[in-house]
Amino acid sequence: MDYDIIVTGGGVIGLACAAMLSEKGIKIALIERHSSFGFETSSRNSEVVHAGIYYPSNSLKAKLCVSGNHSLYSWCEKYQIPYKKTGKYIIAVNKEEEEELERLFQQACDNGVPGMERITSRKLKLKEQNVSAVAALLSPTTGIIDTHKLMETLADYGKKNNVDFAWKHTIVGINRVSGGYNLTIAGPDSDEFNLTAGGVVNAAGLDSDTVASLAGIDIEEANYVLHYVRGHYFRVASALKNLVTHLIYPVPQNNISGLGIHVTIDMNGELKLGPDTQFLKERIQDYSVSPKLQEKFHKAVSRYLPQINFDDIYPDQSGIRPKLQDEGGKFRDFVICEESNRGLPGFVNLIGIESPGLTSCLEIAKKVRGFF
Repeated sequence: MDYDIIVTGGGVIGLACAAMLSEKGIKIALIERHSSFGFETSSRNSEVVHAGIYYPSNSLKAKLCVSGNHSLYSWCEKYQIPYKKTGKYIIAVNKEEEEELERLFQQACDNGVPGMERITSRKLKLKEQNVSAVAALLSPTTGIIDTHKLMETLADYGKKNNVDFAWKHTIVGINRVSGGYNLTIAGPDSDEFNLTAGGVVNAAGLDSDTVASLAGIDIEEANYVLHYVRGHYFRVASALKNLVTHLIYPVPQNNISGLGIHVTIDMNGELKLGPDTQFLKERIQDYSVSPKLQEKFHKAVSRYLPQINFDDIYPDQSGIRPKLQDEGGKFRDFVICEESNRGLPGFVNLIGIESPGLTSCLEIAKKVRGFF
């Protein structure tokens, strides 16, 4: 075998898996189609370290997010990654939403989220005088992180442990062979060659279902088919950067299809709105942000931050989430599955790793390491 394990995908999940697996002292390669790490979902998000509030009890999303919140901050401390534990308010703007806050509070407690606190409108005004709400929940362990620096430290960790990185390479074929897998790799000039590995970790993000199908899995039957969901972001004028000091989230949408257009603070202290939730009809990585969305974003944020005028916001970026959940569908958990039951021992699928994947990256990687 050329390698003990090949990881496909150079986003934060693939990097974390390669880093954690490298501690075993085995031969590992990471294959990534772009020229470096984090070109897709990992670099197009809110950069929020979540607490684990929203997800059903005992789901992977809940358990890995709660433990990931702690382990990610610890990694940041150890490797001097910029982060800010800003805290987050989830706000209710009317009585109906206030009832939902109580449900979220109970869910957070069931999930073991530390430090959650019910906040009255009067107490909220003392902390966030510009936010209009009848009640709120405080999540003190929510924060923000420099995602690029995080990925850089994970890549460096892997390199120090002799992980080979193949940028501008794509896996185009996977065949089961005695003792492992034969992978057909397309290089930057479309020239193809083969590598063998005892195990494969599929951390291919937006194309993780495609990689699973290359290995012979019927993704329809396995319920692994992904849906592309674009989330747009708008930037708030710098003059308003001190409008809030915490992350401000509305009550989330049904079935957690999205957390609503919220206000986040970036590492430079600037404010950003988003993301919204747009299911795409075609699987095309189109990252455009239509100026026509400005009205939608302004209407959403003015419910709780009336100081923001229409002309105070402007298009920023967008990201695409690999969702297992179809539009209007029920909650879907992460797929973290070693596929021996499908006749593919040592083949690990990571599918539908969207939010809170960033927060959970080290915990997902530890779980993957446990398969080998």
